[in-house]
Amino acid sequence: MRRSLAVLAVVLAVAGSAAGGLALRAQSPARAQDAAPAGGESSGSFVPPAAPGLITILVLGSDARPGEPIARLRSDSIHLVTINPRTGAGTVLGFPRDSYVAIPGRGSARINEAMVYGGPQLTEATIESLTGIHIDYYVLASFQGFSDLVDGIGGIVVDVPYDMQDPYSGANFRKGRTKLNGTRALAFARDRHSVPGGDFGRSENQGRLLLAALRQLRQDFALAPASVTKWVVVAARHVTTDLTIPELFRLGAAATRIRPGRVTNVVVPGSVGMVGSASVVFVAPSAQALFADIRDDGAVNG
Repeated sequence: MRRSLAVLAVVLAVAGSAAGGLALRAQSPARAQDAAPAGGESSGSFVPPAAPGLITILVLGSDARPGEPIARLRSDSIHLVTINPRTGAGTVLGFPRDSYVAIPGRGSARINEAMVYGGPQLTEATIESLTGIHIDYYVLASFQGFSDLVDGIGGIVVDVPYDMQDPYSGANFRKGRTKLNGTRALAFARDRHSVPGGDFGRSENQGRLLLAALRQLRQDFALAPASVTKWVVVAARHVTTDLTIPELFRLGAAATRIRPGRVTNVVVPGSVGMVGSASVVFVAPSAQALFADIRDDGAVNG
């Protein structure tokens, strides 16, 4: 879900890393394609590399509870982060979890089912196929991991966009700046009943948390540069990722070079409908123009 805040805040910082000579390992353009999900089925068709220098991170939250395998449960939140180191601009692109899409080798289903069938690799292939955007890395965490992570960095300050009152998620917030501990941050991120647009609004709020984490990281670094180490260490304890620890530290070193105001938070447009007895989200045709815009340079320019 949204429990990869610290890793993603560090990841977002890469936008300013070009001047600092940050070098991430090269990814094969066919990596997601070649990673076979359970059962050996093909993960999808070839997706060309992203625009030169563009860095793309898939951020996933798992429905897993303690003791359950986080990489083989449905993904409760899905965000694709794109960063352009040359321009310092980027995008947090949210996907409603019930989006009805083609899952390579599995036919059409809700996008959150891809992880059940083939882990993060098949989710990568699914989003690559949908958007045409090549994905370099993934970050994955659980409910408990998210809560522990937020507590580990000392909480996070969020601009709550409207009053929120939801007994299902536990959200109980007034509009305005609010400091959240792990439990309250989880409630903010899970609320879909008292937010405009349901799952669309929920995905947007998850993006707000990610950008709030970036602001918090920059503020912590301004007060104590060594705090980046704390963020990376806490994140490494609570998430699963194919970014290595040295890569995370190199990203952390660039943490002060990206301004949250240059990262756009947007949700894939769509409409709610039915497939049989199941409620799903149909991705709008207009999403293709959004994907093409992001694919060009990592930013929303339209």
